[in-house]
Amino acid sequence: MPKELCVAVLVTAAGKSERFGGVKKELQSLGDSSVLDRSIKPFLGLPRLSALVVTAPPGREGDLAEGIAASTRKALEKLLGPRFFVVAGGETRRDSVRRGLEALAASLGPDRAADCLVLIHDAARPWASASLAARVAEVAAERGACVPVVPLVDTPKRLEANGTIGAHLSRESLGSAQTPQGFRLLSLLEAHRRALAEGMACTDDAELWARYAGPVAWTEGELSNKKITFPEDLPGAEGAGSGTGSGGAEGASGQAVTATAAVGAARRRTALPFRLGQGWDVHTLAPGRPLLIGGVALPSELGEDAHSDGDVLLHAIIDALLGAAALGDIGTHFPPSDAAWRGADSRQLLARAVALVREAGWEPGNLDCTVILERPRLGPHRQAICESVAACLGLDTSAVSVKAKTNEGLGEVGSGRAVEASAVVTLFPR
Repeated sequence: MPKELCVAVLVTAAGKSERFGGVKKELQSLGDSSVLDRSIKPFLGLPRLSALVVTAPPGREGDLAEGIAASTRKALEKLLGPRFFVVAGGETRRDSVRRGLEALAASLGPDRAADCLVLIHDAARPWASASLAARVAEVAAERGACVPVVPLVDTPKRLEANGTIGAHLSRESLGSAQTPQGFRLLSLLEAHRRALAEGMACTDDAELWARYAGPVAWTEGELSNKKITFPEDLPGAEGAGSGTGSGGAEGASGQAVTATAAVGAARRRTALPFRLGQGWDVHTLAPGRPLLIGGVALPSELGEDAHSDGDVLLHAIIDALLGAAALGDIGTHFPPSDAAWRGADSRQLLARAVALVREAGWEPGNLDCTVILERPRLGPHRQAICESVAACLGLDTSAVSVKAKTNEGLGEVGSGRAVEASAVVTLFPR
């Protein structure tokens, strides 16, 4: 690694640990330390380590700081001083990473940040080695970006919504990405800023880098570098998750934590292997507005009167997706009181909703929706609407159904003064 490049580390721990039963998995015990503490230690010996930031759920910065062993905190404070700290994350992983990058850049100052790499590591991967961190940093210094990858053990299949296998993929050219992932700090920060401005949704920093900054190199990962997702991913009797004893809610009562984690694990084992969500929306129609249905503009003198572009079908689909994943509704994430969403393209809002669903561990399976509109007739546009919606969700058109109805002259919809849509979606574990 070129000597002129310093190294910053961003450890992400701002998730809700929903698949762990709602108990903060990064604060669980691994022998004499926590998962979070183990995830930080591989970076302590990196040459030219200049800053280390941990992201935490807003309001829980103190809990995460206490989850780091006193000896580790002391070593980091001695080495980095004020450039070691915990910062509040955001609503999504992408938002949390961006906030962490902003904090790192500010702590380093513009000159040092311009010549710095950042290693982004998931705090739920406590078994990464120091040699892996050093190797990723070395390749990132040479190539701009680097991701550790391990080969697939099982043969991957592409699954269709109708219960069949759509393609038998060769595992020879595929791999599973791990962390830490390395990037030039300011280039990645600029990519995150552009993604925010453009509403680009992603679940992986490498994908974002490839879109805005260039190719991503890879290096060999480690099979032992596993990620903790469910309580049973912890080794031995610790899998039920006793607290770290650090003073946070998890450490206050090991018995309560064990019970909560066990309930989460049991819920995952006994739940159906899919989820259902339903969404509904209605908009009045007004002159001078476009009539958008599923991302397709229809010929009409009247269009939806709404804060965003008013696409009633996409709004119903967004609510169905968020509801199935228990992530709130469209108003939670895109409130009409926020000027940022005035005139917003609903396809971008849907892309953000899909990214949230995927970050929560779910993948859309199929969609069935109904549009109730007196005029114009939707029949001639049905195929275009299906294709547009399928593209937004990353589905085959065979997994998307759009039905058209009228309201038989009844009510606001029946009189041609409003349009209504409903949607039902299935989600499957990723």
